[in-house]
Amino acid sequence: MKFNKIFSYLAIGIATAFALSSCSDDNDSNPTLITPAEGSFKVNQPEFGANVVNLSPDYMTADDGVVLTWNQPKFTDKGAAIGNLAGSGITYRVMLSPTGKFTKPFDTSKLNTKKGIYEGDADFDYVIMDNAYVSTTSTILAKDINLNLNRWNQFSSFSTEAWQEGADCAPLKVYVMVQARIDAGIGNTVSSINSNIVEINVKPYYALPYEKPVPEPIYMPGNGNGWNHDYAPILKWSDDDDALVGYAYIDGEFKFTMKDNWNDGEYNCSNFDQAACSDEIVINDGTGNIGFNGEPSIYLLKVNIEKRSIIAEKYTWRLVGDFNSWNAADDSQIMTYSKDDHCLVFENATVTEAGWKFTSNGNWDVNYGGDLQNLSRGGDNITTAGSTIRLYLENTKKTDGKVYCTVE
Repeated sequence: MKFNKIFSYLAIGIATAFALSSCSDDNDSNPTLITPAEGSFKVNQPEFGANVVNLSPDYMTADDGVVLTWNQPKFTDKGAAIGNLAGSGITYRVMLSPTGKFTKPFDTSKLNTKKGIYEGDADFDYVIMDNAYVSTTSTILAKDINLNLNRWNQFSSFSTEAWQEGADCAPLKVYVMVQARIDAGIGNTVSSINSNIVEINVKPYYALPYEKPVPEPIYMPGNGNGWNHDYAPILKWSDDDDALVGYAYIDGEFKFTMKDNWNDGEYNCSNFDQAACSDEIVINDGTGNIGFNGEPSIYLLKVNIEKRSIIAEKYTWRLVGDFNSWNAADDSQIMTYSKDDHCLVFENATVTEAGWKFTSNGNWDVNYGGDLQNLSRGGDNITTAGSTIRLYLENTKKTDGKVYCTVE
């Protein structure tokens, strides 16, 4: 039985101090908002005591968490319903502090998710959870607790040891305070009160303190395409490869641009480290073109700007089919690249209606077949006969993002 199941105990014995419904006397007396009395808003100490809550998804499902309970503060002089007075009723914000102090909060507006840095002051000692709760019994999801603790751990000057990916994080005592408030529109809090402080013990795990954005595609103009953005390969993000990925014909120097022009920024030698790149890639000092000393050919490119890496793997493409007994390593069927046509070409082919495909690197690991106008990896055999075959692998503006071929 998973540890989080004990949290169900906490829903028992909840006392609601004030009713939301108003009577006719309250309405007649025109109730007004008040500041709740000091100490009147209390969070109940969770009943699991000193036990450690393991926040890991190995123990918690997406809907599991810590159940917290508190009373409803009195925000009107007659205990009348408050929705008609302020528009949004009472909401509750949960605050977490590994330091036990609640003097300066983490500012989410200062979190630069594109760069993965916090641009605010590092001397914050607590975090305010993003969710606004509306019930006096609320489940604070384990994943949300962990996210906010990672914000504190990775960006606060009060954190003495940064958690690392894959590391076994030590249990952590966390101090919890709740703020009850009434908002009249976004950013306009008209009344609020903070609760007492309670403690929970958790076992966090490393996670990015923000949802990592998917990098935008980049373009690759260079010698191989005449430095023409119309034919520059487009590299797109792949989670599996943790890189921007695409096929490209490389024949000498190249660069990467952020858009299909030279005006919106580029990535050049200054953005990469030689040690993180393939041997054929040549990184020089300064902002010059990226060099290449390998054999001119089609390569699979994997580019990670954050890691300053460029990995280039040569791909040799062949025709294979019934005409050559489906021999994927038949060197007589190697396709050559045409810089004029921006594609791989095989002339005097003998492909037949009995079936054929494209294979790479002498095996079947990566092969294309199916619809001539939209080939797919591992697709069906092609049954169109012809003598001149053109394979368009590179994802460019001209190819409209498709892998396709022509048969003449």
